[in-house]
Amino acid sequence: MISRRDLTIGLLGACGLRAQTRQEKGESLVRSAFSTIGGEAFLAIQTQVRAGRAYSFYNRQVRGTARITIYDRYERLRADAEPDWLPVKRREVYTEKGDYYALFLNGAVYEVTYRGVVPEHDDYVARYRQESRRDIFYFFRYRLDEPGLYFYHQGTEIIDNVPCDAVDIVDAAGDAITVFLRKADGLPIQQQYLRRDRKTRVPYEEKSLFGRYKPVGDCLLPWIIRRERDGDRVFELYADSYEANRPLSASVFSLPSDLPMLPPNP
Repeated sequence: MISRRDLTIGLLGACGLRAQTRQEKGESLVRSAFSTIGGEAFLAIQTQVRAGRAYSFYNRQVRGTARITIYDRYERLRADAEPDWLPVKRREVYTEKGDYYALFLNGAVYEVTYRGVVPEHDDYVARYRQESRRDIFYFFRYRLDEPGLYFYHQGTEIIDNVPCDAVDIVDAAGDAITVFLRKADGLPIQQQYLRRDRKTRVPYEEKSLFGRYKPVGDCLLPWIIRRERDGDRVFELYADSYEANRPLSASVFSLPSDLPMLPPNP
């Protein structure tokens, strides 16, 4: 005969097992997604070049459209780096002539036109750094084995009529993202997190959606990216070419020496 004490201990043990299982399942799903996009082959990508159409939105209306080319270089994490330093360099070119572009250099951001080089304002740069660190593909590359991470499998969610596993990832500082992994293949199709305005402390829901996964070398990567803020679209990218490990000269990620440095954007 089972005593009340034994039954209580058994129930508590079962509850603990379920909680642990959700944590283990969350981490297992995220690590499986990392393997699905390419695993070690993904980490071996040092440069990538994407080209296609980009759209920006304001108040639910198209604010701008451009033929865009995005150059990325991924560097090693540095133990002695400043807190705001990022191991990523990017050049986003917005014109066919290449005379209007943005440079994202290890956490600093500059707008470059024929008039000169303009540093972006502090709020924009802070938001860019936060977006970079919470991007799931940045996470796969640099943060998957970060100490203090907590994973939790929420359960099944339906995203655009597609069943997904919803997984929370929380770092040691308490910053969290939720990633939605398609049940059919484990690929990330959406991520979201809350961001607070540095001045007003108003929270914003930042969401990224990923689509049209296609091979890039030995990896599977999204060729469509859409970003939303509080449910409103702010950016869309439709890539029609995507290359990995193309040799890129250092000048691609260097500030032009023949242009003046102008005052920061207000």
